[in-house]
Amino acid sequence: MRDSRALWAVLTLLFLAGAALPAAGAALPAAAVPAVAAAASGQVGATPFVQVYDPSVGEAGPWYLNDHTFVQDDRGTWHLFGITHAEPSDDKDENTFAHATAPSPNGPWTKRPPALYADRGYGETHLWAPHVIKDGSTYYMFYAGGGPDGSKAAINLATSTDLYTWTRRPGGPLFRDGYEARDPMVARVGDRWVMYYTATADPGGGNHVVAYRTSTDLTHWSDRSIAFTDPASGRGAGNTESPFVVFEGGTWHLFLGPRGGYAGTDVFCGPDPLRFSPGQLCGHVFSHAAEVVEAGGRWWISHAGWGQRGVWLAGLDFGAGSRQYAVEAASDPGDRVVIVSGADGRQEAFAGGPDQVWGRYQTTPSGSWSDWYPFGGPRSATLSAARDLDGRIEVFAAGEGRVDHRAQVSPNVWRDWENFGTAAHDLTVAQNADGRLELFASGPTGVHHRWQTAPGGPWAGWEPFGGPADSVLATGRDASGRIEVIAAADDRVYRRGQGVPSGGWPTGFEEFGTVPGLVHLALNRRPDGALDLVAGGAAGLSRRVQAGPSGEWSVWRAFGGPPDARVRVGRNADGRMEVFATGRTSTAHRWENGSGWSAWESFGPGASGSGFGTNADGRIEIIAGSPAGPLSGRYQLAPSGDWSPWAPVGGPPLA
Repeated sequence: MRDSRALWAVLTLLFLAGAALPAAGAALPAAAVPAVAAAASGQVGATPFVQVYDPSVGEAGPWYLNDHTFVQDDRGTWHLFGITHAEPSDDKDENTFAHATAPSPNGPWTKRPPALYADRGYGETHLWAPHVIKDGSTYYMFYAGGGPDGSKAAINLATSTDLYTWTRRPGGPLFRDGYEARDPMVARVGDRWVMYYTATADPGGGNHVVAYRTSTDLTHWSDRSIAFTDPASGRGAGNTESPFVVFEGGTWHLFLGPRGGYAGTDVFCGPDPLRFSPGQLCGHVFSHAAEVVEAGGRWWISHAGWGQRGVWLAGLDFGAGSRQYAVEAASDPGDRVVIVSGADGRQEAFAGGPDQVWGRYQTTPSGSWSDWYPFGGPRSATLSAARDLDGRIEVFAAGEGRVDHRAQVSPNVWRDWENFGTAAHDLTVAQNADGRLELFASGPTGVHHRWQTAPGGPWAGWEPFGGPADSVLATGRDASGRIEVIAAADDRVYRRGQGVPSGGWPTGFEEFGTVPGLVHLALNRRPDGALDLVAGGAAGLSRRVQAGPSGEWSVWRAFGGPPDARVRVGRNADGRMEVFATGRTSTAHRWENGSGWSAWESFGPGASGSGFGTNADGRIEIIAGSPAGPLSGRYQLAPSGDWSPWAPVGGPPLA
């Protein structure tokens, strides 16, 4: 059972500290393991999640579905099995496996009678984490049956020939292990079966590990060995749950969570399916209890859990996933400085100087920077930028009574500026779930927008979008991939959302509360899929957040910080959110620390413009400036870690 509550951020920090990996134990013969190339250089990530099944259908109240498994029968029908229980969560009372069927993992799913109930006479105290595979004409369901002693938790087996009627193995559990061994996953590796499961280094506790055992017949299993050891330790719930191993693209991938939050799965890559280490991190997906499935000619990854309203599915990218999708949840609000990553992972920075836009770029991913160079465009411009699916960068600049646009013809090769419209009070560019960019700009008659007619393609003309005149704007994508637009003017906030991902806008702006003295907005997506909205106002910052992926919004609540601040909501590599508030005289920040939010701390001087970027290695980098002189920069020394001192980086004053 993926039992995870308040300690995940602390466990993640321990993980980042690193530790030596103990020997993995007896490995399979070399001939049994496919020869592989080095781990892929790209990062594993996922497209936005879409809800595909809600177990609450037909129930009096909300139900959840947690650890689950997919399997396809001989007729092509897909079957879903998983832990189910009425909300709120009660892991000690999870004694039923849900069952549903569908023509594809994307649905539509039909609810079936439960597949299995806990059998006290068999020694089961719960039913957790089913995993189903087929061998010959028999389906094998491996699951955690618990027991009175957590150091001797049972891994059980039931079999079926039709996926509807299940019979437990007459001999009792396959084996017992601790602490609270659970989450079995079985894969074929060479000429043997390998069962991965979460446990602790010692049956009574210790480091959280992924253990494994081998078998030739799926019923008799070897003694355990260790495939992965995490530096964090404890008993029971940990951050090595939900292990799932897949061979793709010439390397083995271990999916593991929860890491960086309840809805967080890290991916580790290596040449040996029986030996992974924390240093082999190669991706992250905002998913809980992730299952990986291949269907319809592509890979998919799922998400489910307590309070998640069922099962969600997303396309899985084994290539440049994290680089492509780590920033897809939100676009920075328009500012005098903007930082965007190119196709090869190198960041490019643009600053709206008093004479024109200036640019600079990293000479290597996560490395040093070039000198500033003249980039043309309007004077004292407010900027926004985004990257097309093919890796080309597009820059938008509002100044001198117009909006201009400049795009790359191919990665790192720029065409000339073109006029893109009339003056804008504020602007920001968002990316649709299908990859098309969409630009929003506010002016004296409200908000207008225009969009690409195909990913990376030509642009439609401007269309009225409603909303208040001369508003400040923020955009983000919810967990289902729909763009949300927030517009604020005269202390009043308004919200408008897409009806479906990449689709139209069926309803107009709705009132979204008030923030006295509001001057700025920022929006980003949390690791659990919820959007997080922060506003800078006369009394400091105010905040609203969704209750889970695409969930209901909270009311506005005071969030502290300096008054009249421009705000940014950043997301660290480990999933923790970090908020920056910048005024004319000072900048402050606060961050999630594992038990809530830190106190506000001074972060540096004030600025009239600032840009925030994420390096290919996950480190956040900031460039800020004022009318008084050249720009300055600050960056994280390690992903999610401490910050360097401020240092001058050249460039134009932001007069």
